Amino acid sequence: MSDLKAFIIHLERSAQRRPQVERLRAALPCPSEILAATDGAALAPDEIDRAYARQARRPRYPFSLNRAEIGVFLSHRDAWRRIVEEGLDYALVFEDDAEIDAAAFARTCALARETRTLWRYALAPSDKTRINGETLAHAEGVALIRPDNPPLRAIAQFVSGEAAQRLLAVTEPFDRPVDTFLQMSWVTGVELLAFKPSGVGDVSAALGGSTIQARRKPLGHRLAREIGRPFYRAQVRLWSAFAKKP
Repeated sequence: MSDLKAFIIHLERSAQRRPQVERLRAALPCPSEILAATDGAALAPDEIDRAYARQARRPRYPFSLNRAEIGVFLSHRDAWRRIVEEGLDYALVFEDDAEIDAAAFARTCALARETRTLWRYALAPSDKTRINGETLAHAEGVALIRPDNPPLRAIAQFVSGEAAQRLLAVTEPFDRPVDTFLQMSWVTGVELLAFKPSGVGDVSAALGGSTIQARRKPLGHRLAREIGRPFYRAQVRLWSAFAKKP
């Protein structure tokens, strides 16, 4: 698969994750490059102001982004920019807590190549992620699905050059985490499809947990998120349903 390239987003100060990154590179069926993640903690206030504008789009995202979430989004934008600059038809983009079953993921790559005209951005979610939707193509036990509700967690994805270019244009600035922004096809103009099963696993727990969310938050903050999250997700489902109507 010499025509395919993978970018692995890795925060350099997260040294405990580097061995997993090397294991992922060794298992991949294509050349790969470690893409230095943007360290949200090191961003200057003016850099944050240029990148992030709270509640800029509808439905309104009810929470403020923390520095880590802003850094993650900027890291994905860097990956999209590289895809465009290198003139790639499409590329793989991984976060550094992904692992793959080499044989199973090779089947996903094969279906991605065979169905290239059907997708512009396709998630390869963890195999534990539940996905319901319309099956667009199927081969060797892997399906390309149009999800009823696109899953969260941008742990691994196939990103085309045209999708990368479009996403760069509409995410300057952004107002919510990258995975929730990608759900909004009515804003991005990029339909989010998914491969299932993908052969991808999520090993974040084994690596010490998420690097995005703070470990301890006040009770009031936690309660506000518990109340606001389902209401926001219901809005996304409603907007998504309207967007799919002919």
